[in-house]
Amino acid sequence: MRIAVVENEREERRHICSCITEYFRKRGISADLCQYGGGEEIAAAAREPFDVIFMDIDMEGLDGMEAARQIRTYDAQVMIVFITNMAGYAIDGYSVQALDFLVKPVSALRMEEELDRIQEIAGRRNPGKIAVKGDGKIYPVEINDIFYVEMYGRKIRIHRRQGILEVNGTLRYFEELLSGGTFFRCHQAFLVNMDHVSSIGKNDAEVEGELVPVSRQRKKAFGQAFARYLGGSL
Repeated sequence: MRIAVVENEREERRHICSCITEYFRKRGISADLCQYGGGEEIAAAAREPFDVIFMDIDMEGLDGMEAARQIRTYDAQVMIVFITNMAGYAIDGYSVQALDFLVKPVSALRMEEELDRIQEIAGRRNPGKIAVKGDGKIYPVEINDIFYVEMYGRKIRIHRRQGILEVNGTLRYFEELLSGGTFFRCHQAFLVNMDHVSSIGKNDAEVEGELVPVSRQRKKAFGQAFARYLGGSL
């Protein structure tokens, strides 16, 4: 896991990094921890993607909120956790899909709880592979590469990064196979990977540049699931 800590107060930065390092040491998990002292630094460094960024909001120059806005223009997936003295920033944080807010001083226990949550989300985002069968062959498919699954007549079409793969099965089968992760059945004939959803409109969702229908009956639940996935609420 690649983690950035952005904090202009040296002692506070050292304390946060110590809590994170101890968390991973106790669990025997490797993590790449990078430290930055300002918004300009992380806005440039984050072009090489991080899994999570812990960022102070109140910094001189480019503050944390504006740095997050810049980062979101090229990275929609990184988990951003703001660190602040003022909880009132929370509403603004949803505009950049902030995962959470930690109020200073951050205790080791509070950081442990946050990292447990981050680990759970990261596990859902990197679930591995599934095996599917079509035309008498078995294909390994990276789950993260699936954009959406479509019921097409008596076949299933898996729309993925490598192109469309037509396989045997039912949409219910794939819904159960991919449950507990980033997938949501937004329509009777469509199962979408929320990791690839750009927006949800009145009757459809944009998924990697394609419009996928969203049924009226499932729209509210889909919107709520999507907000939870991004770390916000509706």
